[in-house]
Amino acid sequence: MTLGYLGIALVLVVGIAIVVYGWLSDRADTRRRQEALTGAPDRPIPGHSPDAPAPSYVTEYEVLHQSEYHPATTLTDAERADLQRRLGGAPSLPHGHAAREFTTDEPSGLCVLADPWILVADQSVTTIRELLPFIEKARATDHRVIVVAPSLGREVLATLQVNAVKQTLSCAVVLIPDAGQRRALCSLVGAVPIPWEDLRAGYIPTADLGTCATWVSSPDQLWVLQDAE
Repeated sequence: MTLGYLGIALVLVVGIAIVVYGWLSDRADTRRRQEALTGAPDRPIPGHSPDAPAPSYVTEYEVLHQSEYHPATTLTDAERADLQRRLGGAPSLPHGHAAREFTTDEPSGLCVLADPWILVADQSVTTIRELLPFIEKARATDHRVIVVAPSLGREVLATLQVNAVKQTLSCAVVLIPDAGQRRALCSLVGAVPIPWEDLRAGYIPTADLGTCATWVSSPDQLWVLQDAE
């Protein structure tokens, strides 16, 4: 009887040891994969001196989830109060920016962009390559960027979020699934919906982009201000 209990205890101990070993091994593998992902590549980097410190890398997750990140505060109290007054009579639609990272004024939770280029895509944008010609043209002419589409691929949204956080591109994304609502926005900003075929070909005429004096959006609403008071 005693031997039977000892056998059961031995089996339990061995089983627990195997589980713990597997957990520790998996944890070590995960750590190695993370280090490989965020570390400098193990090969010469063109234009980078071998004696220089290795570059550091951050992941998309780290940029978008860093606890110390807070949107900038771009408006004074007086400007914020004046903006709220102007929004009272401004044309608006019940669609807001797609992520917190597009907020430019933390106290109000608003995205406020002056004189932006507004691209209204007729269909979903699935890859960032479809937007690159537009983004590069906007950056070259120092224009802010608004991308409006029925939906965006995860990579596209994340890329624009990271650029907004790192302040390499002043931009916002608004998702409007309803074609009628997108046409209403086009009427407000003077835009022409860009077909997917043109996006894919990189053909985005400046004349087809919308604009306004000031673009304002919250997480659930947008406003178009055509005067620059």
